[in-house]
Amino acid sequence: MKTRRFFFFFLAILVGVGAGLAFGWTMMPPAAPTNAPLGSLRADFKTDLVLMVAEDFQTEPDSMQALTRLDKLDDGDPITLLGNSIQYAQTIEYPEEDLTLMRNLLNSIDAEIYLEWNDTRVP
Repeated sequence: MKTRRFFFFFLAILVGVGAGLAFGWTMMPPAAPTNAPLGSLRADFKTDLVLMVAEDFQTEPDSMQALTRLDKLDDGDPITLLGNSIQYAQTIEYPEEDLTLMRNLLNSIDAEIYLEWNDTRVP
């Protein structure tokens, strides 16, 4: 009698889990967020992405491409984003190698390149 109760107890649990999964997968399937722009990221994630751009810039030094990638991260000015990211990275004590990469990217973008990029930029 006791084993019969356990059997029906576990059967009820399995049926409940199965019904919940079936309902979730068929009626309410998961969907990726549609209103999550890169500009809404926290400062630490933006700083990590700026570091990734700086690492890519080290292997392929193209200032125009780096500015375009930085522009996708924030609606504001990419130079300001780069400066703010360096300040944030210093605040939370990023390794010196990472700070050097970001500073090298900042130093490689002169006014002429920035103005040329800004003229070719698609708003």
